[in-house]
Amino acid sequence: MNSPTSQLAAGNQGQNAGVELDPAEIRRDYKVATLSRKLSEVARKEVALGRAGFAILGEGKELAQIAMANVFQPGDWRSGYYRDQTFMLATGALTPAQFFAQVYAHGDVAFEPSTAGRQMNAHYASRYYTAGTWHDQTQMINVAADLSCTAGQLPRLIGLGYSSWHYRQLHQAHGTSEHSRRFSREGQEVAFGTIGDAATAEGHFWETVNAMGVLQIPVAISVWDNGYGISVPTRLQTTKGSLAKILPGFASNEAGQGVAFYQVKGWDYLELIRTYQQAIRHCRQDYQPCVILVDELTQPLGHSSSGNHARYKSAERLQWEQQHDCLVIFKQWIVEHTDITADELHRIDADVTEQVQTAKDAAYAAWQADPAAAARELAAVMRQLDQELTTQQTQTHHPETYAQLQAIMAPVLGQEAPQAPVALIHGHEREPESMAYTSGSAELTTGYAPQHRGQLHAVARRALALVRQLNHKAASTLSTAALESFATTQMEWGQACYRTHLFSSTITTASQAGLALAPQYSEGAEVDGREVIRDYFYAKCAADPQVVIMGEDVGGLGGVNLEFEGLQAAFPLQVVDTGIRELTILGQGHGMAMRGFRPVVDIQYLDYLLFCLQGMSDDIACLHYRSAGGQVSPVIIRTKGHRLMGIWHSGSPMAMIMHACRGIHLCTPRDMTRACGMYETLFHSDDPGIVIEPMNGYRKKEQMPMNLGSYHIPLGQIEVLRPGTDVTLVTYGACCSIVMTAATMLAEQFAVAAEVIDCQTLQPFDEAQHIKTSLRKTRSLVIIDEDVPGGASAYILQQLLEVQQALAYLDTPPITLAAAPNRPAYSLDGDYYCKPQVEDVLQAALKIMRDKNPAGFA
Repeated sequence: MNSPTSQLAAGNQGQNAGVELDPAEIRRDYKVATLSRKLSEVARKEVALGRAGFAILGEGKELAQIAMANVFQPGDWRSGYYRDQTFMLATGALTPAQFFAQVYAHGDVAFEPSTAGRQMNAHYASRYYTAGTWHDQTQMINVAADLSCTAGQLPRLIGLGYSSWHYRQLHQAHGTSEHSRRFSREGQEVAFGTIGDAATAEGHFWETVNAMGVLQIPVAISVWDNGYGISVPTRLQTTKGSLAKILPGFASNEAGQGVAFYQVKGWDYLELIRTYQQAIRHCRQDYQPCVILVDELTQPLGHSSSGNHARYKSAERLQWEQQHDCLVIFKQWIVEHTDITADELHRIDADVTEQVQTAKDAAYAAWQADPAAAARELAAVMRQLDQELTTQQTQTHHPETYAQLQAIMAPVLGQEAPQAPVALIHGHEREPESMAYTSGSAELTTGYAPQHRGQLHAVARRALALVRQLNHKAASTLSTAALESFATTQMEWGQACYRTHLFSSTITTASQAGLALAPQYSEGAEVDGREVIRDYFYAKCAADPQVVIMGEDVGGLGGVNLEFEGLQAAFPLQVVDTGIRELTILGQGHGMAMRGFRPVVDIQYLDYLLFCLQGMSDDIACLHYRSAGGQVSPVIIRTKGHRLMGIWHSGSPMAMIMHACRGIHLCTPRDMTRACGMYETLFHSDDPGIVIEPMNGYRKKEQMPMNLGSYHIPLGQIEVLRPGTDVTLVTYGACCSIVMTAATMLAEQFAVAAEVIDCQTLQPFDEAQHIKTSLRKTRSLVIIDEDVPGGASAYILQQLLEVQQALAYLDTPPITLAAAPNRPAYSLDGDYYCKPQVEDVLQAALKIMRDKNPAGFA
């Protein structure tokens, strides 16, 4: 049997010493636990009735999450698992109405503040950011926006906990600044992580546990263990079948270094309270990181609304789960060991049932109000159209088109449009044919009235296409104004609800801060590019204690290219060495950025950024979007790439990064002076960014700007490096020097005036559309980059042909010149044959010129 071997003894809960609870606290906890369970039950019914699409819920974990909530303080952080609804209710961070608004995916942040319908239910987030304003996190229940990727919530936990350590160090060294008062109570905050037991098989978990033990930071991870990962039992997930048999290897030594480990039963109320009080007291006061394994949990209703757990659990296991249901045991214990009677608990149950029903009805009515109003508006438009069709005798003259229009309009006209928002009465549900999810998707279903705004919009657009066709072919005079207005309104609504907040829109504040737009120079010798980077970050660390640079070898060594030489000695708190753990280096910076720091995460080589890709794509890049503007993480990811030598030191997977990480600015400077200007812009933004410094630029000579830290390079702005009239050469990063050499040879040897354009950033890309201006002049285009064929060059081409509508200006087919599809080989010969070279650029440009002027070029 797949069930624990311990025997239930409810009376044992009364033997726990050292825990004293007021009856009022027990009543409160019982009410919260019952409320959470009832919410789960009703939410599943809403899915079964077709009024919600899916539900993943937290039943069976109520007591453990209440125990965690009881030691959680304002200013603390939760980075958790998507079954923590009881915790959210217990801390007051979630109301029943908000719970149902999320189940229904209400797209209004006023009703569903976590995600505004952008994520499925049970994904929670607090709102610490509003349109450029950071709120006082010390007064909040801070919840880092949940994500579905199992264990993906853990890497940032390192940064959330490390921030407490760092704020404490800053307070001891310099006192508490005005800035830090809004983010920390002198480092007293605990970062709580939660995860399902099966997800601890992910590498994220072990890298996080190792990092928090090394750093000794106030992080507490709760593992909810119900014996299964969906249908797969723990014995197939974890070595020896239990974390309890392997995690003690991280246990603290006599010096207090390591990770404390606790194990407690999920149905044992008093022992849960005692365990969390003890663990979090040491975590908060002594910075003792801990893992709390809460086992013998159950899933009374199964994994989610999409499956029945009886399919993979034995009858014996199911019976065991019924007996060990934490609410059943809690209720029995209350009656046997307190003065609270069964009748009083029954009254609490009844009150909770009424509260849940009221919240559900209110949430559903609020969710349906806007679609109902839109449906009434569309019905009025369709009635007007129907009258025009009849007046113009469309049925007689154009029967096929008329029949198509009638098929679209009939469900709308046949629906009795409500005169007020839907108000449900307990026990009376809508008929199945009028339910929101009857069709199973946003697609229209013949015979059913549209319910979603998207469905209503689709009806209008299809009708509009048919009416325009009638007017065009048959010289009809049907009015399209009302349909066009309705369709435009729905499109604006949809874009506002679901296509905003990819970025924070604060990137322009750099120019408002009085920064120069360009570096300024005085007479002087040139220096290595690494010195420009070094001096820039020295100035930033000196000016802003919130700037923290972290990564492998950035401290004692000063960076593998000595670009941070001497900085750790000058700023020991701000330049921090880490272990070789790219995923949690990124998480460390990500969590710190969420707590008010300005971290720079150093990943030694661009090829190793792949370790970070999941966290970048699934968390950082979409954080602002999936929280509907409520959270930001202005972490700067610094790396170096493009050509050097070797498969894992010469890669340029630009399109992979760019496409997987929309929501992170992608900067590709050609030299270190440009890199510093881009860093400065990112430091004045609330968005995350990646800066890829050219690997071969650290020993190249550059002139040292006089105004380091006082100029910026605007993102999305190209630079013309060499004007020309014959062919436009578009490139970025390390390829700029190759293209410039080729352009010089074209001019001197072939009398070809090539215009060379440095994109500078790929995301955003040429927002002023200056490249189109160049193409108007040269009528020809070559794109050069080091990504694989069809990589970043294809993206650039799409931007020019579709976004900038530049195809009409080209007299010859555009050429994309990229690297070989294989990884770049080691050796100088390998570089020559795998990456674009000067001769390749010459060949491509001359082909363009032959196409334009066959007689003038051989």
